[in-house]
This record gives sequence, structure tokens and C-alpha cells, in this order.
Amino acid sequence: MAVTQRPIVDTAFGEQSGSPAWKSIPSWFIYGTGDKNLPVATTEFMAKRASARKVVKLKGASLLFMVSRPKETAKLILEAGQQTLVASVQGS
Repeated sequence: MAVTQRPIVDTAFGEQSGSPAWKSIPSWFIYGTGDKNLPVATTEFMAKRASARKVVKLKGASLLFMVSRPKETAKLILEAGQQTLVASVQGS
């Protein structure tokens, strides 16, 4: 991944992004406790702030848990998709 990753541009830090999607769209949250970029407390705060419908904590997993723990990641994505589809059908 490092070979294909491009450098971040300076506008990424100053550009307005608008209202965060987590304020109006249901959220699910998965994270690794071995992430060296974001402290666990920060990650847990973000999940709580987003009122995540489900939070999955992957003990020891790094920031790139979707690479090191693909089964758990796919399972949560499929579960979120299924719940969203059911809610959509019930709402129509």
C-alpha cells in the first residue's frame, strides 16, 4: 500500500467539508486496539459520538485492520448493509 499511496495535499487540512455524515446517516464502527495513530480513547469517543449501532473492537489489530482482519471487517459491513436494507424496505 505504501508504494501506491500518494502524498496528502495541503488543501486537505484547510478545506471545509460540510456537515458530517455521521450526524444524519446510521453508523457502525470497527477499530483495532493496536492502532498507533489514534488512541483507543479517541476512537471510542468517535464511535460514541456517532451513536454507532454496533461497535467492534479488534484486540491488537492495527490501523489497517481491514487488511489484517478482513473476515471481521467484511462481517460488519455485511451486517450493516443487511440492517440498512431491512430498514429501507420497512420504511417504504
